[in-house]
Formats: sequence, C-alpha cells, structure tokens
Amino acid sequence: MNPLTGGLKFLSTTLFNSIVALVFFLIAGHFATPSFVGKVAIIQLMETIAGSFFSILPYGLVTREVSHYYASSKDYNRIAYTSLSYSLLVSPIFLFLFFFPSYLWLSIPYFILYIFMNYQGQLLSGLGKFTEVNVGSAIFTLSRWGLSIIAIFYHSIELLILIWTLGALLKALYYQRYLPFKFFIDKAIFKEIVKVGFPIYLSGIVSFISSQGDRVVTAFLLGSYYLGIYQLVALAAVVPSMLIYSFSSSLLPSSTYYYVKGKDIAQMSSITFRIVTLVSLPVAILGYAVSPIFISKLFPQYVSGITVMQLLILFLTATMPLQFLSTFMISAKKSYRPFIIISYVSAVEVIGVSYYLIPRIGILGAAIAQVINVILTSALFLIFSVSQGVFRLERKEIACIILIGLSFLALINWIVGLVVVLVGFKLLGIVSSDEIKIVENFAPSILKKVTKILYLVAR
Repeated sequence: MNPLTGGLKFLSTTLFNSIVALVFFLIAGHFATPSFVGKVAIIQLMETIAGSFFSILPYGLVTREVSHYYASSKDYNRIAYTSLSYSLLVSPIFLFLFFFPSYLWLSIPYFILYIFMNYQGQLLSGLGKFTEVNVGSAIFTLSRWGLSIIAIFYHSIELLILIWTLGALLKALYYQRYLPFKFFIDKAIFKEIVKVGFPIYLSGIVSFISSQGDRVVTAFLLGSYYLGIYQLVALAAVVPSMLIYSFSSSLLPSSTYYYVKGKDIAQMSSITFRIVTLVSLPVAILGYAVSPIFISKLFPQYVSGITVMQLLILFLTATMPLQFLSTFMISAKKSYRPFIIISYVSAVEVIGVSYYLIPRIGILGAAIAQVINVILTSALFLIFSVSQGVFRLERKEIACIILIGLSFLALINWIVGLVVVLVGFKLLGIVSSDEIKIVENFAPSILKKVTKILYLVAR
C-alpha cells in the first residue's frame, strides 16, 4: 500500500484525461455547434448529480471501510458485494429522465454503468490496486474523449452517448477481472455505512450546490454568453489543483491502512500537509503567471476571463494542502458532522456572495465567491481537523500556513511571491532531510533522482 506510487499513477491518469479532454473541446469548439457542446455539458452535469445524490453509500467511506477490513485481514467481500449491488438497485431512479429530451433518457444505461464503475474503482483503491484502477480510467478516457471525437464530425449526440456507454461497459468489465461481483446485500453493513456516512452524503449534495451555485447564478443573471466564458476559464483553472488533489485517491486508503497498522494519523497528516504545500504553492504562482498566455493563445475569444482564471488558479491551488486535511478526517473515522457544517456554510456563502457581486462586477463576482469559499472551507477543515486530533498545529505547520498566505503576494508581483515562498521553505525548515528520506523510500526507483531535488529546500 504505497501512497506515493499510487498517487503518481492517479496523477498520470488525471493528466492524461485533462489533455485528451482539452483536445476534444478544442475540436468541438471549432467543428461542433454550441448546442452540441451544451448537450455534452448537460450529460456531464447529470453525472455529477448522480454521483452526489445517488451515493447514499459515500464513495470515500466505502474506500475507507474496505481498506480497514483489508488491513485487519478480514473478509471484505460483503462490503464489495453490498456496494456494487446497491449501485444497481438505485438504477430505476434514472427512469425520471424519460420526462426530459431523448438524448438524456438514451443516456440511462451510461449513468447506471457510471455509478457501478465508480464503486468498483473506490473498492479497488481501498484494496491498494492502484494500477488496475488507473488502467481502467485510461480505457474510459480513450473512449469518452478520444473516440467520441468521431461524434463531433457526424454532429451526433446519440453516437457520442453510444461511445461513452461502450467505454463505461469496457471499464466495468475490466474491473470485474480484479473484483468479482455477485448480487448480495448485507443489511448490517449497509445500515452501518449509511448511518456513519450520512453526514458525508449530505455534505456531497450540498457541495454540489456550492460548486455549481456560482455558475447557476451567472446563467440566471448574465445569460449564456457570460456563463460560457466563465465555465471555460473555470474548468481550465481547476486543472492544477485537480492534478494535485488526485493524490488523495491513494492517500485515503493508504492512510487508513497504516492507521489500522498503528501509525500516528497526526504525523501522517503533518508530513502530507507540508509536502503538498511545497508542491502546490509554486504551481499556484506559476499557474497565475502563465494563464494569460494560455487563454490568449488557445482561446482568444475568452480573454475577458483572464483575471477570473488567474484568481481561481492561485487560490484553489494554494489552499490545496488545507483541503487535503479532509482525507485524514475520513481516515480517522471520528465525527463526520463537520462535513455537514462545512458544506452548508460553503453553499450559503457561494450563493449569497454570487447574487450580491455578479450584478455589480460580472463574472469576476462569481470568481470572488469561489475564492472566499475556498478560504473559508480551508479554515474550517483546519479547525475541525485540529479539534479531532487528526492534525497538530506546531511550528512547521504554522510556518506552512504563513507561506500559503504569503503566496498571495503574486497578486501584486508573481516573481516576488515565488521568491518569498521558495526562500521561506528553506529558511523556515518546512521539511527535514529525514522526512524526505521517508518520501524517497516510497518513491519508485525511476523517480528517486527526482526526489533529491527536495533536499535543496530541506534542513
């Protein structure tokens, strides 16, 4: 159960998905009509809705539970069978899509497979089968964004849906090789996961509202033209933070596994927090600096959204270390009620600030709503993780938080911000040589030379 090699696998798959998706949307933007692209976006929105509203057995908790059973050498098949069987039992709910346009009810088989293979992936991650999970994801990416380019030239949303469905089926069959399935529901396990994970389930629903609230308000107040600009730059801006957060896919099962084996959860969260800070702050500042070039060269018609993209990249990526604390809160399996509080505060803030600012300053108001949101939720994750004993605020951790704040100097001058952060890492001794050796021990042999770069900022 290696969190670093697993994280690198998830990182490579996420990067691959982002590149292929970028190619898809570049071609779609040139050859397809806005109506076609809009239908693709609605199908993606339905995926998000399905993942949020239908996952009454929360994905993260399923991963945590199967990893706990695996580390304890207990039989985990009942958890696997129950989770996968539940994903099929909720499929009739998708019949409500028959009241919507035909391309949505044609997507019902795809949505069923989407939920099923999501649970498959979470279970395999919990068992430490990171290679298998990412091979399946790569297979799906090739069909979802690669082969579906054919549908653009035929201007056929039905063909796109067929390709996506076949890709999802192929991924599910591939996962079946490593996680055999039979229809079985263990009522005791089902009730326990639902009861314990209900706060996480509710927070997922509310998080959907907060993550999409700024877009809904933008569409309502400004119309589709400005929504299109905001949507594109926001999707591009989230890529750096999404790549970094991909490591959490292996971190949750790995931290659970070693926690069961007796490792100190606070120590694990501290090392992760400081290493992620070391990576995320330079990426955030450099992303802030180069994003204007990215937009002006590839999407010149969206240059009015450059400031929005810069704000989102800087704040979403720089606060990533604090967002990672949520993973350890799930691993420790203490109270999950903080997730409800954080989600509701987040939703109220995004909707309220968006309604106030968007009529006054346009899509920049939507970006500011998200900036305030990520600062607020990061602070709450810090408070709750400390109060639960999952994270300890000591000298190095406080120094990291100070550096996160100093990274926002990029708003004035990105070069000054980058220099301050890099020098700060060295002078404040954020990571020690012994801690880098731990990282080096987890690193695959091909990357051990790369990890030596970390010694440059170690004390």
